[in-house]
Amino acid sequence: MADKQDRPGGILEISPAVAKDMEKAKAGKIPSPPIEAFMSDSMVSQIEAAAAPPAPVHAETLRPITRGEANLKTTFDGQSLPNMPAPRRVIPPPFQRPSVSGGKHGKSWQNVRADQVRKGDIIPEIGLVLDVSERLVRETIAEVDEVPTRVVFKVTGAGGIEQSFAPDAALRVFRKGV
Repeated sequence: MADKQDRPGGILEISPAVAKDMEKAKAGKIPSPPIEAFMSDSMVSQIEAAAAPPAPVHAETLRPITRGEANLKTTFDGQSLPNMPAPRRVIPPPFQRPSVSGGKHGKSWQNVRADQVRKGDIIPEIGLVLDVSERLVRETIAEVDEVPTRVVFKVTGAGGIEQSFAPDAALRVFRKGV
């Protein structure tokens, strides 16, 4: 093969065996030769070395850096590393979880009937009760006009959630003990 300086513009020089394989592949007799056939052995070994996974980092080789060393280190864009995390007394809003606040001492979970629920109670899945109203349910019976058939209690929560319960339905509420 000729030296690299003899080839104008970095033209790739391939061996006669690879040239024959390319002609056979062009005619459809064999599959195309792999890309490695066009590279030198040293180039293939460099690519394989670069593709190998990096060596694992062992904890015993790590050492903490001081605040001064961290301030000296810069990122690729020339900016310094962010400040060290500061301890906070309050969980920031994006990470807060909603919770039921019991308010004053003396409240507890109680089992009551639906007709005993009152404004100010807290019910799971509904939340703080804003309104409780008694409703008559009307149904058509024997093709006669609508007739009141039963009573339900409609409970409206602070989040706009509304549910209806039969008067004797057992509900769990959070309220001041009696």
